[in-house]
Amino acid sequence: MKTLSYTAKNTRSYSEWNEIIAQHFFNPEMSGRNVYLYVTEDLINSLGISKGVTCQDFIQTVKNVIGLSSICQQALRSMQNPVWRYQRQGYPPYIGYLALFVLAAGTEGDFSSKAYYPRLRELLGEKPTSGKYPDFDEMQKLWRDLEKWANVDKSDKLGIFNANITGRLVHVGIPIAQTLLTEKELKALPIIFAEAGLETISLPSERHITSLLVRYGRSYLRTRTLQLLEETSEGNELRQALIERIVDELCNWDGTTELQSEGRTQIYGVLRLCCKLDLTAKRASFTLRCTTKHDFPEDGLILNFNNDFYSCDEHGNGWSSPILNGRNIDASMLDWRYAFQMESPDNKWRFKFPNSHIRIFVEGRSLSLPGIVEVGRLPKGSPFFLAVHQECRTLLERWGTSSCEGFERLHIVKGLPNGWYLFKVTAAHSDEIVKSEYPILSFSTSIRLSLEGGLRLGNGNWFFRFAPPKLVLQCSDGTAKLYCNGRLLEDTSGQSIYELPPDIPVDTNIKIEARNGDNVIKRLSLLLVEDFSLFPSIKTSYLDRFGLVTTTKDEHSPEVRGALVKGVDCPAFNFNTLLPIQGKQRVVFLGKEPGQVAIYPEESILIDWYPVWAIAKGSLFDRAMFCGTSLKESELKLSPCKDRKKLDSWKKILLDNHKRTLPPLSDIRLKKLWVEFQKGAKRV
Repeated sequence: MKTLSYTAKNTRSYSEWNEIIAQHFFNPEMSGRNVYLYVTEDLINSLGISKGVTCQDFIQTVKNVIGLSSICQQALRSMQNPVWRYQRQGYPPYIGYLALFVLAAGTEGDFSSKAYYPRLRELLGEKPTSGKYPDFDEMQKLWRDLEKWANVDKSDKLGIFNANITGRLVHVGIPIAQTLLTEKELKALPIIFAEAGLETISLPSERHITSLLVRYGRSYLRTRTLQLLEETSEGNELRQALIERIVDELCNWDGTTELQSEGRTQIYGVLRLCCKLDLTAKRASFTLRCTTKHDFPEDGLILNFNNDFYSCDEHGNGWSSPILNGRNIDASMLDWRYAFQMESPDNKWRFKFPNSHIRIFVEGRSLSLPGIVEVGRLPKGSPFFLAVHQECRTLLERWGTSSCEGFERLHIVKGLPNGWYLFKVTAAHSDEIVKSEYPILSFSTSIRLSLEGGLRLGNGNWFFRFAPPKLVLQCSDGTAKLYCNGRLLEDTSGQSIYELPPDIPVDTNIKIEARNGDNVIKRLSLLLVEDFSLFPSIKTSYLDRFGLVTTTKDEHSPEVRGALVKGVDCPAFNFNTLLPIQGKQRVVFLGKEPGQVAIYPEESILIDWYPVWAIAKGSLFDRAMFCGTSLKESELKLSPCKDRKKLDSWKKILLDNHKRTLPPLSDIRLKKLWVEFQKGAKRV
């Protein structure tokens, strides 16, 4: 795109352009979401269409504002304006300049792929020579100020902005980083992640992620993006920046994907193998667990596979309990070379078992799991296990003997699928032999800085003071150092996990920087909050008893706002209201301890125990329905009962010699719980 001299009948002032561009990127719909200033000629044209102006008008308007100063000096002057500097009202006045810098990064022409300054000069109508543009290094101050405005001044309510530097492109890296992925590609990434079986519980190496993106992203990514990903030169800074950007998106993905064609969302996760080894008996017992960054349902998951139903509960740290079908799945009966999926009956949840001829395992203790656990990345310099199909065995054994320490085959006589071998490795020191053929066995090469744990306040990097996050720095060569507000942090964990200093200030922006010498290579910011008032933070209107927005100021009128209720005295809970019961139908309530039985309506439901089962009496059959607070709280507890009549009634109802009572339907976990109650009734 080249600038042209022209006279426009309609124009926008710089302040108008600044406002409309800022509103496009920073608005309430972006609350808690990452914002990238992906500015293109088409975008500027669309923003100017209402007044009949184009991208050329925008460029000319910015040039007219510059006057005798350089564009960078004028941009810096707008930030230093006392009105903005001290009041910080409205949108930052320099967003229009930053938009122009990003627009330059996407300028087409006969340029080197790494050339930025010639593009900027071409856009401004100057001779497209190389060499740093005057005062362009000062523009980092604007990007940092934008980060502070979005994340601190506006509390992420209009979007989260991170002024990340792309690769080693210190001065031009930030505007280039805005253009690496289009909005369409960003929206498609969750679909690609899901189809590729990617997740962040165990983040794969960059090479492995790249290979999966190329394989599953051809229908979603631009040719330019795919070409960058397919390049073999790891020294290409744009390629490295693109991969880092995609990995950032993956790390921020919670597993949710929008199915626009169906008007709903779906939550994705990954199925991982877990194994208990008995080396004495030479046996391995493989099971499956779900992993997801999304919150598990409180009552666990029901999953369908090959027209059969399976279940699991949340274990913790993004892992489920072993997947059951009455008992643990014997995962050795599956063919690990091929992918398959398990879905919930309502199609809301989907978990994929990625296809692979090589599977990596580590000791589960680091993940608070028993045995050994499948992970997505090859650990460097620490023990691991490898399950290898016979097609890969020759190269893997050559790599193991030449590049690994303590490489040995485990002679497992039972528990492995046909054609698979299990190896134990003390440490891998090089990936050169295998990384091209098997990207899953490549080491991570990038530096990552992330937050782990803590109690967030909203979607941004705000945390409660009493529950701060830990800082995780991943650096393959171990040369990076971590600083908090300029203070060097010590790695007391030995695992590159850092804690914030105990005297860190609250309610002020905290700067975290990863440095290599004097160069800042990664940075992020966060805020610790001491006090938080619930009511002022909620902007939703109150609704009256009819679900209409209320305008009354009477504090005693019945009103509801989410979980907040005013002007209502809640009656005692009636279990009958949750059941599909007609009229005066008799209902028997059973508790988890022998003798806990109540028959409605003949007996009062004002009892001092919580019912687990409600059995509705019918003309032909009785229906047992679960009404407990949770499965965990509803487990059978065999305790003494002094009321013999109540005890006999409790046993008789559960044992039901006439087989009138139908057990719980559709949920195998409830059926299992019902059977446990029946077994318990026989023992008392």
